[in-house]
This record gives sequence, structure tokens and C-alpha cells, in this order.
Amino acid sequence: MTVRNWLTKLLNSSNKVEQAFYVSERDKGDYNNLHVHMLIGTNTDMTYQEVKYGMGNVSVGDYQPIYDSEAVCKYVTKHIGKDVDYDIVFKS
Repeated sequence: MTVRNWLTKLLNSSNKVEQAFYVSERDKGDYNNLHVHMLIGTNTDMTYQEVKYGMGNVSVGDYQPIYDSEAVCKYVTKHIGKDVDYDIVFKS
């Protein structure tokens, strides 16, 4: 539920975010730990700080604009079908 809570906060606190897709996947080094990949659809650019504080001051490890949508989609979805949690959420 944590990731969904982050995204609910982000969608409610930002007028820039229109939708988001996330995938939680197992860490390679420790199968008991998870990390999250998010694709955030916005109507304009957002800064690292806006994303971080929009989710409730969550630490954001790697943040960057997407220039190759096909490559990033392949990377983010590589574990779908392998016991991972994923969802897409839209601004209501």
C-alpha cells in the first residue's frame, strides 16, 4: 500500500501530475527487499523536489526525464508476470 499512498499524495498535491504507473520489484541482492520504478505522466516538467515532496518527502533515488519511451518501458516492465505489484493510477 505504501506506493499507492505515495501516488495518491502526489496526484492530490500536484496540478502537474495526470497519471502514474509503478512496478515494485525484488532487489537482486536481497529477495526480501523491494524497490519501485515509476513513470509519472505530467502536463509540464517537474523538478526532483516537486516529486519528492509531492509524495510526502520520500527519498527518490534516480529521477530523470524520459527521452526514449520504448527503452524505459521495457526496463520498467521487465518483471511483470513474475510476482510483482504494479498499477496505473489517474487523476480523478
